[in-house]
Amino acid sequence: MRSLVALDSRDLATVVCPWCGRGAPRSSFGFKVLRDDEVVGMLACSASEELGGFYPVSSVVITQLWVRPDDVGELVGSQLVQRLAAVVLPGRVRYVVAGGTHGASDCRHLPSGFLDALGFVESVPGVQWRLDLRRTSWVMRAAEQLAAWVERLPGRRPAPAGRSIRERTD
Repeated sequence: MRSLVALDSRDLATVVCPWCGRGAPRSSFGFKVLRDDEVVGMLACSASEELGGFYPVSSVVITQLWVRPDDVGELVGSQLVQRLAAVVLPGRVRYVVAGGTHGASDCRHLPSGFLDALGFVESVPGVQWRLDLRRTSWVMRAAEQLAAWVERLPGRRPAPAGRSIRERTD
């Protein structure tokens, strides 16, 4: 069974990428995925203001993301990015920014196909992708608001137990 654990800057110094052997410098927080007490994947990031450079205001930058070679394809990387988005959204972060590439990728330059699949948009061609949290999260908030509104409707009764909407009545 996998578990996802938050990391602080001290913890990040002890976890290294299994592909290249590098740690996550200039990272202030992150997450790791554990399976049987072994690190399966890790995401490290920092606020853009801490890094300097050319990043959008009010953003968090992924400084390193990797998944252990034996666990690639199990959606570990996607789970890490989803957790990051869920954690930083309440803090009014607008963008998650990641270095990416169309060529050979590594833990600091993620594959463009992976980033595209998660909803990132290429903002600096061939170099930087960003995920606009205001665009990706509004659908979920709207669905929650609609469900709450429907629950408050007067005279709303639940469907009888054991009956399906698709059930034929002749």
